[in-house]
This record gives sequence, structure tokens and C-alpha cells, in this order.
Amino acid sequence: MKSINKRITVKRLAAMLTMAAIGALPAVAGAQSKEPLRIGLLLSLSGPAAPFGIPERDAVQVLSDKINAEGGVNGRKIELHIYDDATNPTESARGATQLIQQNKVVAIIGSTTGSGTLAAGPVAMRYEVPMMAPNGTIAVTSKENKFYPWIFRTMPGDLTNTEGLLDRAISGGAKKVAIFYQEDAYGKNTADYLAELAKKKNVEIVATAAAPLKATDVSAHVIKLRNANPDVVLMQVSAPALGAAFARAAKQGGLNATIWAPMGLGQKAFIEGSGAAGEGIRIPLIMNWDDPTPHQQELRKLLVAAGKTPQGFGELLGSTGLLMITEGAKKIQGEITGAKLRDAIETLCGLKTYSEGSACYSKDNHDGWPAEIMVTSTMKEGKFVRLK
Repeated sequence: MKSINKRITVKRLAAMLTMAAIGALPAVAGAQSKEPLRIGLLLSLSGPAAPFGIPERDAVQVLSDKINAEGGVNGRKIELHIYDDATNPTESARGATQLIQQNKVVAIIGSTTGSGTLAAGPVAMRYEVPMMAPNGTIAVTSKENKFYPWIFRTMPGDLTNTEGLLDRAISGGAKKVAIFYQEDAYGKNTADYLAELAKKKNVEIVATAAAPLKATDVSAHVIKLRNANPDVVLMQVSAPALGAAFARAAKQGGLNATIWAPMGLGQKAFIEGSGAAGEGIRIPLIMNWDDPTPHQQELRKLLVAAGKTPQGFGELLGSTGLLMITEGAKKIQGEITGAKLRDAIETLCGLKTYSEGSACYSKDNHDGWPAEIMVTSTMKEGKFVRLK
């Protein structure tokens, strides 16, 4: 009998220990069972826009590693899923579908180009997944788009950028303006907008010329603009190779007017491609690795420590997109969905990133960034130099 009672006591003790152990599990299991914050990168890692897409990816990766090392976002680790759209809008739409359906992302950073974002926008709307668009293309955040509620910019839009560029270009009294633009949504949108602005500001568009993104010989375009005898030339080009081709052709073709370029050409690839022909070209920048702010120096350290060489403003746009998502996610209790994240991002105001200034988003404003963060610079001796 004593032996039987002893066995029962041992069994009871074992059961009690088991229950105690089980009771201790929920906190640990709960911490481990938090779903990761799955983010898609829909970027141009090949093709003409790769000089933007690769730095965008690099910045998101190094910043995600830093956030994860510090405990993640409310205990959730960031999980990145990357799709190269090859600077092809059709691939952008395909990539958005794959990232959402197969990889289960709740937000997307991309596409690198405005055309890619416009192609992926309907997919984002269908599956209710917000996109952080690193583009200035005017149409991207047009409220005429049915997918408007799901697209947010990570930079000033081209309504802001284009007017700022024109105002700076004519501030010295220029009255005759020529335009060279790339043949895509970004180039056409901004060229059309410049024509509207010119009428309001009493300046004349004396000539326009357009070329495909992959064009390498634009000498005929330069001659057309030169013969119109403009005071200034505005380059509405985001691809560094095309911008550099125009700079070289302008030098060779005797185009003596002051050339102004958009912030998209604030890349080392543009400096290296244009060489001495780029000297004196003026450009409003939101990121200058030749003269970074203290905050931007922090981002540089992260990139260099990871073996990455800062290239231009792509790093700024990618990191801004990630910070928009993570700051929005911090506001969400429980499960994170695309719809909840969209709503949370619309409440971000005073958002600090590695950019100068701060952003403010709302339901009626998905552009966020003001013109004040742009600093007029010029190309001098292989660097971008701030103009006083």
C-alpha cells in the first residue's frame, strides 16, 4: 500500500511540475510567436533605374538590420522580401502581386520609377497594401487615381520640385527656357507642368526635346535646343546615364546656356558619367553625400560598416520608406494588416528621417515632404557643392 501511495505522490508531483512549466510557457511563446513585419522591396536592381534602386535596397537592408538588432518593431522582427522589376512597369505589377500573394507582405517600398509605381498601384489597391513610393512623378499621388489611398511618397513630389527648379532657374532674370526630358511618365508629366508654369511666370518655352531612357546619343536634341538660343535649359531626367549623355553632348555641341537638373540626378553615377562636361550644372538636392548633415552622417556610417558606398539620394528615399512603415507599425496594437498600416501612416506628422526637416501625412496629403528641404547646389571638381 505504501508503495502504491508513493507512486501516486510521485505522479502528482510530476503533474504539478509539468503544469508549472506549462504555466511559464505562454510569456515565452507569446514573445516568440509574434509574426514578423513583412515588407516588400519592389525596386529596380537592373535596367536604367538601377543607380537608384540598388542604393534604395542597400539603405533598407542596413537600417532593418539595425532595427532588428535593437529588438525589432514592438518585438516584431523586420522580414524583407525583394523583387527586381528591372525598370519595367509590367514587371512592377507582377512583382507587387508576388510580394503580396506569395510573401504576404503588409507594405511595399517601391517602385523605383514613377511608371513602375503607377503600374503596381492597382495591385496595391486590390489587396489593400500601402506602397511607399520613392518617386516625384506627379501622377503617382494624383487623387484622380482610384489607388490614391494606398500610395505615399518618400520625397517631395514633382509639383513641388518642378516649380522650385523653374523658380531657381529664372531667378536671375532668364526669360527663354528650353526643356529636355525623358520619354516616360515622369518626364512627360513634368514637361507639361513646366509649360503651364511658364505661362503663369511670364517666361517662354522656346524649344523642347525628348529621348528614351536608354538613349546614348542625344547630339541632335542638343542642336535643336541650342538653335533656339535659350537663357536656361531644364533637364527633366532622372536616369544618370541619360543625364550624363546630355551633359556631354551639350559641351560638344556648344550649348552655352546654364543647365539645371532635377534632384534625381544627385547621384555619383551622374557626376562620373558627365565628367568635366558636368561642371557648372545646377541642381536642387535633398541629399548630398559630399556635404551631409550630422544625421545623414549616421546613415553613412551604417552603410560603410556594411560595405556599401553611398551613391546619392536613393539611400535617403529607401530609408525614409522603411521608417514610415516602422513608425506606422508602432501605432498598431495586435495584428498588423495593410489597411491598419495605411491608416496609421496617415497620422504621422513631424516624422523625422535622415532627411533635413520632417514630413507630415494625412488622409488628404500623401506627399508629406515640403520644398524647404531642397538645397541648390552645383557640380564642381567632381562634387556637388552647395551654392550660397
